[in-house]
Amino acid sequence: MRVHTTACVALLVLAPAVMAVTATAQKGDQKNGLVWATRLSEIRGPIRTADVRAPLGRTVSSEILGGPANGSDAGYLLYTRMPSGAHGPALFTLPSDHLYLVVSGKMTVRIGTDTFEAGPDTGVMVPAGVPHEAWNGGTTPEAHVEVIAPAPSRDLMSMLKPAAPRKVENASQYVRPAPPLPAELRPGLNPQRLFARNTGSPNQMRIDSSPAGTGNANPHIHAFEQVYFIKEGTMTLLYGLSPDGQLGRYKVPANSFVIIPPGVVHGNFNEGPGVERHVVWLLPEPEPGVGPLDVNVELKPPPSRGLK
Repeated sequence: MRVHTTACVALLVLAPAVMAVTATAQKGDQKNGLVWATRLSEIRGPIRTADVRAPLGRTVSSEILGGPANGSDAGYLLYTRMPSGAHGPALFTLPSDHLYLVVSGKMTVRIGTDTFEAGPDTGVMVPAGVPHEAWNGGTTPEAHVEVIAPAPSRDLMSMLKPAAPRKVENASQYVRPAPPLPAELRPGLNPQRLFARNTGSPNQMRIDSSPAGTGNANPHIHAFEQVYFIKEGTMTLLYGLSPDGQLGRYKVPANSFVIIPPGVVHGNFNEGPGVERHVVWLLPEPEPGVGPLDVNVELKPPPSRGLK
């Protein structure tokens, strides 16, 4: 049973502010094959929509929509597209966990010496220090989102280190298709759990699916950073408080990340008409027994200042 604690809040919390995206080319270690095209997004505020309209070239391209240099202290958030036959960085390791969720197409991933094919709604979690690489061996384009957490450096490329192939015991445990959804969704979130502390990662990853008119609209806060990526439909995001104690309300389209720092009041629900689905990351998931995940917030208007 999840315990909910109540907090009273009547303070101003920053609301979203959006800026245009500026493309910034970054390069990795070309000598060791740790190179691919990346763009650092300059969007600010909690809502970060990927630029999926940009022409797809012949190589892998990633948009860094969050990280220590642009709004996510807990990890790097990437939206990556791979045309047919394209290959990401050669076999490498990271000092942090590397989580993937395939959005469309099929991604081939090598973990150690074992190779797997991951289709839509398949999660991949590569633990820190494990050699891996990904590519598109199919005939159609592929898209996926990536979370690299924690983020010990503001320079992502410096975190990639070339690696030699080595056998990873039970590598298949790190590739997990989402569990099937019920034929009829229940009101609420209908979580499809992929990775968490009890599966070997300090970060939780799951997919939530809300029928029209439901979700988790109760205002609450967390002691950790939470990230959403909207896969299907449109999320109604409740985020931040105005001076008169009202929650901000925003429409979040598909292919968008939402970054919720610790302590920010928020909620979400689906106004319909169809199902809304989003990926959720807890960065990191709290240790067992360390407080509740959700701390409910009771909204109260600020006290009036009457004339004496």
